[in-house]
Amino acid sequence: MRTILFVAGAALLTSFNVRAQQPSNTDGLACFENLAAPEFPQAALREHVDGSVWTWTHVNAQGVPEKIDTQVVSAWGDGPKLLTPPVEKAIHAAKVKSACANKTVSVVFRYELHGEATANPKVTSRNEAPNIMYVESQPEGGTVTTSKTTGKSSGRS
Repeated sequence: MRTILFVAGAALLTSFNVRAQQPSNTDGLACFENLAAPEFPQAALREHVDGSVWTWTHVNAQGVPEKIDTQVVSAWGDGPKLLTPPVEKAIHAAKVKSACANKTVSVVFRYELHGEATANPKVTSRNEAPNIMYVESQPEGGTVTTSKTTGKSSGRS
């Protein structure tokens, strides 16, 4: 059993090392004219799931994202299932600069939760050159209720 774990660990480390040593043809965030922050999925906010989605987007000759390879690093088993789809949606919706045609563009999306849980968390984003986009929020907690007469929402813990 120890041998299997050792071999699996060595294979994982080797794959990270090989990818890190590959010649980089990436310009990161600078390749996008209008890359919007991906949404922080409600299910991830509710379940307090965070993590990083590493992306390598293969851009074709016309400057269109053709294929997106992803690798998710999260302590939560649902991290890949919850965080990858909004990242892929944001990349496909973005316009790529013509100078980045026929390149592989690398961007890391870091989903981070900070602070106390709140009924109505506010999601913010910020970029860090050359290729990191932070998507940050407080976790969701408590309940959200709607008043029947006014239609206004109020949070309860």
